[in-house]
Amino acid sequence: MALGAIGFVLLGMLMVGAFGPPPMSSRYSPAVTFYIGCVWILFSALLAVLNGRRLFETGEVLRIGRNGIYWKRWSHETIPWPEISEVITWSSSGQKFIVLHLKNPAQFPGSGVLGMLAAPNRALAGGHVQIFLTATDRSFGEAMAAIARFRPGDPGMLASPTSPEKSP
Repeated sequence: MALGAIGFVLLGMLMVGAFGPPPMSSRYSPAVTFYIGCVWILFSALLAVLNGRRLFETGEVLRIGRNGIYWKRWSHETIPWPEISEVITWSSSGQKFIVLHLKNPAQFPGSGVLGMLAAPNRALAGGHVQIFLTATDRSFGEAMAAIARFRPGDPGMLASPTSPEKSP
């Protein structure tokens, strides 16, 4: 994703004329094209920095254990199992997510970019915390197996949002 964002920065630079005369548009004036290019550069550069940071991230990002789930990208606190009311899976465009429904979401607010995007993500995928395993050294299947292993109580609490039935 960081490389894609860098590509969009270059496209924005093309729009502002960094590599010669900017492309002409019959739809927009040169001034509008320039301002769109500037916004494009800023937004894409921000995405490149945020995603590029993950390439060099060391240490633990996700831990699923006896005490609960720790996900560094959401919070620096472990969410204890008794605070997780439901775990579901959700997918979009081939990307799989683990979605946690919390009993008291205010006790575990998100931080950083994911905290800012919590409301739109909740509207899209449901639940309070969406975990994705992009740029980690583990697979979605391994994470789900760890949840099934460590989550106390009924292992049937893992459900799919597309059906009311609980997964085996």
